[in-house]
Amino acid sequence: MRNPIALRAAALAGLLIAVSTPVLAGEGPPPNTGALSLTVVLNVPSSYYFRGIAQSNAGLHFQPYLELKATLYEGGEKDVVTAGFVKAAGFSHFQSIAPPITTNYYEQDVYLSGGLSFYKRLTLEGGWNLYAYPGLGSAPQVQEVFGRLALDDSGLWPFKRPGDQDFGLAPYVLLAKETSGGADGAGPSGGGKGMYFEVGIDPGISVAVVKDYPVRLHLPCVLGLSLDKYYEVVTAAAVQDKSFGFADLGIVVDIPLKFIPARYGKWTFSGGPHLLWPGQNPKLLAGPTNASALNGLNVTGGKGFEVWGVAGVKIEY
Repeated sequence: MRNPIALRAAALAGLLIAVSTPVLAGEGPPPNTGALSLTVVLNVPSSYYFRGIAQSNAGLHFQPYLELKATLYEGGEKDVVTAGFVKAAGFSHFQSIAPPITTNYYEQDVYLSGGLSFYKRLTLEGGWNLYAYPGLGSAPQVQEVFGRLALDDSGLWPFKRPGDQDFGLAPYVLLAKETSGGADGAGPSGGGKGMYFEVGIDPGISVAVVKDYPVRLHLPCVLGLSLDKYYEVVTAAAVQDKSFGFADLGIVVDIPLKFIPARYGKWTFSGGPHLLWPGQNPKLLAGPTNASALNGLNVTGGKGFEVWGVAGVKIEY
């Protein structure tokens, strides 16, 4: 029989050699799976509408957005819950000075949320949003809680887009309840805290116009509704609410900027026109003739359709 002490010593020596031996090329540790991700969006819109309510269409506009996401849990292929995450984000709006705005710094928003993904397709997210308006003074602000349900239906359809990318509609629904303030500004005149509902899809196709630069053309469609007191307008008789808020159809082109090295993240240029159909009350909220609503922001209202556009860069890291 071999000496057990000698066997143990040999095993220990083998372990030490394995640990101390340099790893061969191509056999290193697995790459970072990206539990932390950063998204930056730098947009330049022609006009600014918030859920169908015109905020400004005077002069130049700039909208930076920053989002930090932490994935706290990642499940396996057969798990029901395949991911859990938290997000913190901020949005700002800068514009040319136009009365009664006395500063370029018009709006500052804060978004905090968390969510779960099921079967890697269905994502349920909920959180809290703060909308503040330094351009209108320190007092005006709106707070809300929200829930959002989104489906990744790519690959579920019996056909594919050019470039072997699976087609998908990417449908979602959003429900938000104001907890303080109001997007319609009717609170001081007797308006209530509103409840907002939104549904949208984003179908599209990819076309390889130039090698290694697949251009994606997509048509984001959004419908916004008031479930209760969200689009209120103050009249001489009462505070009136309308269910239909707006419908928006975009024609957007995404172009990957692959000439930027991958170590700086994934860069994408995006831009295109939008056709906005505002409801009756959002038209009045923007109209300069309605002294009791959100007037005087140097916006136009009352048209059947509004055409606006946006161009920008998205950075994902």
